[in-house]
Amino acid sequence: MVTLTIDGRKISVKEGTTILDAAVLLGIRIPTLCKVENFPPSASCFLCAVKIEGRKNLAPSCATPAEDGMIVHTDSDEVRASRKTSLELLLSDHVGDCIGPCRTGCPAVLDIPGFVTGIAGGDFRRAAEIALDYLTVPASLGRICPRLCEQRCHRCETGEPLSIRNLHRLAADRDLKSESRYIPRKEKATGKKVAVVGTGPAGLSAAHHLLRRGHRVVLFDSRSAPGGMLRWAIPAFRLPREVLKLEIDVIRKLGAEFRLNTKLGADMTLDDLRRDYDAVFLAIGAQGSKSLGCRGEEHAVPALDFLGEVAEGRRPEIGRDVLILGGGNTAMDASRTAVRLGARGVKVLYRRSRREMPCLMSEVEAAEEEGVGLETLVAPVELSRGENGKLRLVCRRMELGKPDQSGRARPVPVPGSEFTLEADMVIAAIGQSVESESLRAKDLSLTGWGIEARLSTLATSIEGVFAGGDAVTGADLAVRAVAAGKLAAVSIDQYLNGRPVQGDPDMITVLMGKMGEEELAAFFRNIEETPRAPMPEVPAEERVNDFREVEIGFSEETAVREAERCMGCGCAKADTCRLRQYATEYGADPLRFSGARRRFQRDLTHPEIIYEPGKCILCGACVAAAAEAGSGLGLAIVGRGFDAAVAVPLKGTMIEALPEAARRVAEVCPTGAFSLRSSCLCKMIRN
Repeated sequence: MVTLTIDGRKISVKEGTTILDAAVLLGIRIPTLCKVENFPPSASCFLCAVKIEGRKNLAPSCATPAEDGMIVHTDSDEVRASRKTSLELLLSDHVGDCIGPCRTGCPAVLDIPGFVTGIAGGDFRRAAEIALDYLTVPASLGRICPRLCEQRCHRCETGEPLSIRNLHRLAADRDLKSESRYIPRKEKATGKKVAVVGTGPAGLSAAHHLLRRGHRVVLFDSRSAPGGMLRWAIPAFRLPREVLKLEIDVIRKLGAEFRLNTKLGADMTLDDLRRDYDAVFLAIGAQGSKSLGCRGEEHAVPALDFLGEVAEGRRPEIGRDVLILGGGNTAMDASRTAVRLGARGVKVLYRRSRREMPCLMSEVEAAEEEGVGLETLVAPVELSRGENGKLRLVCRRMELGKPDQSGRARPVPVPGSEFTLEADMVIAAIGQSVESESLRAKDLSLTGWGIEARLSTLATSIEGVFAGGDAVTGADLAVRAVAAGKLAAVSIDQYLNGRPVQGDPDMITVLMGKMGEEELAAFFRNIEETPRAPMPEVPAEERVNDFREVEIGFSEETAVREAERCMGCGCAKADTCRLRQYATEYGADPLRFSGARRRFQRDLTHPEIIYEPGKCILCGACVAAAAEAGSGLGLAIVGRGFDAAVAVPLKGTMIEALPEAARRVAEVCPTGAFSLRSSCLCKMIRN
């Protein structure tokens, strides 16, 4: 027996016992990637390095025998720095995407591969559960989200992206119609009470996730029905009221209490809420309208007022000719609503070019199909009412100059280019603002946009008060507001439980980056080329007469076919990969040692597993597991230096190498180099 001291604790172990094994007996955790139980240590990752007093260099604990009188330190600054460097060296040559680029492009980090795999396999229930867990209102977002995720899809390299938004709409819609709708599980009641001011996407999302954590939530809203801009600013032909209502019912069933027609600053103050509740989340949105900034602007109707009046069920008199000023989605919504109210001379005026319009181009095209005209590079100068009762809008032609702070080309007036247009109604849709008067409170810091909040936690300058969504950023996307609500719930939960408020730290994510031609060829080699499924719509000549939903939605058969287009870009072991977990724990920087890397390769020849050599750390665990099985050619580390890799001896195939041990090899691999085939790629991967 030998006796040593590890982190100040003595232990006696049999001679030949490693420091790592001795630490395990003491309950001391030492991280390691290459050590596999019952296999000889390889000491290749050096993550288990420890400091031994009297020795100059650190030593790998997995391969260093314990000695009598040895004094070991496992968690010093020197040790942690060494482990971080080891991880960064491994990450510098790690070829693959930890999670699919579609998921990194989603502000709510929706588990897109998860729900898409469910749909591809016909498990619509599981797909709906995943969508609702991440998005709060997935059916609503399935209609209005600008599809940031789809812009990152690898299928864009050779064609059209996966129709992600339409897929989670289908899954959510199916659940809405189910007799046994999915209601997320709740944790045990905490006795804590949170006030959420605002029932738009940020407020609903925060309530959803706080309720699931066992907290009581009361939501306040100044309007007569919950939903915020989803309810009052988006027309029913894009987002039916019943869909939103059914989704909000899920939050009611989780236990949310709604207090409507209650306005902050009028019916209660922030101080009142702080007194009566354990925490407050301000999600009041950006419900003010920016002015035109020209003479006679009072003659224009704010787009939000116009859309809100229609959402209340009224049909305002608008006449035949309507002009809409602005180039965002609200302008498109106002123009298409005007058409449905009977206007036939509807025109949108925008001060930049079509290319710079901030709205979705699909919304512009839909409006044009319905008869809306678009005139770009035009800005208002003066608005007045003529003797004939018509509104007279003096406009000026513009041309594009140098980029402004938004990065878009600045519109510059063209001298002497004024002209006049007449209309029965002019609608201003040039932007929204936060109504900050209701926020006046001691110690609450405001910005030019709205409420000042720390981006990582959404904590404000007042303890226990958090803010997010448009109230912080100014008018933005609903999916970003949903993400903000989820982050707020995490931070508020930490605050209520007396933990440090740190927000929701993301796991380290490695992205493959730009691929060369050979890599792209390898990536797409086994991908079936199938076209993107189009969204069926009501014909333009029919839909302009009412407010029924334009997009009909996918059938289940179409959804399955579309889901099968998924390329399974993310790593099958993203959630269990020890390299990623330790990199997050030690704060490793994947780009610290950037430079040359291995080429992307993927071996799909084995029916059970997938081999991606670019993720291999040469720990040798797979070699040992294959040898233990005693059948087939097995595996070996071939080559030297930068070109070293695990391969099949004698240039054999993976099936010849692992006729029986494939599953075991995938299990012992600490990264995603070997993964089970059934858990990652959908049915579109063909051999």
